[in-house]
Amino acid sequence: MHRFTGILSVIALAGMPCGLAVSQAPNWHEDAFFGLHYDLHPGAGDTELGRETTYEHIRAMLEKVKPDFVQYDCKGHPGYAGYPTKVGSPSPGIVNDALKVWREVTRDMGIPLSIHYSGVWDTRAIELHPEWAKIGPRGNADPNYTSRLSKYDEELLIPQL
Repeated sequence: MHRFTGILSVIALAGMPCGLAVSQAPNWHEDAFFGLHYDLHPGAGDTELGRETTYEHIRAMLEKVKPDFVQYDCKGHPGYAGYPTKVGSPSPGIVNDALKVWREVTRDMGIPLSIHYSGVWDTRAIELHPEWAKIGPRGNADPNYTSRLSKYDEELLIPQL
């Protein structure tokens, strides 16, 4: 194994111009100035999420606005995801996978897409798993905030991300 790694290192070094340092690809965060945050916070009462989201509509809007990046709200404080997912609680009102459309458009336009994910404030997770709730100084379970000492991170947050 060590010999194989050594051979790969030599091949990589042989491909570099002599005397020049290897430069890393630029980080898009460093030059980003204007971003568009699509604030959704889906919930249990939503009935038509994504209904009006089309490739053409999103592309036309992004061509006008010209953001350096887009941030999509994949899961807000209520705890419902705004896209179809097998992990966690997708909003029951999803009629079209809007996140998929946003990803297709931003990829085609070369615009970075990030997500907003509310991970400590998760009302739905506590409804389903009361044992994940943060316990206050008087011994009361918080209806919104999850405890870092619970299994929330390993059973929902990390798998969903």
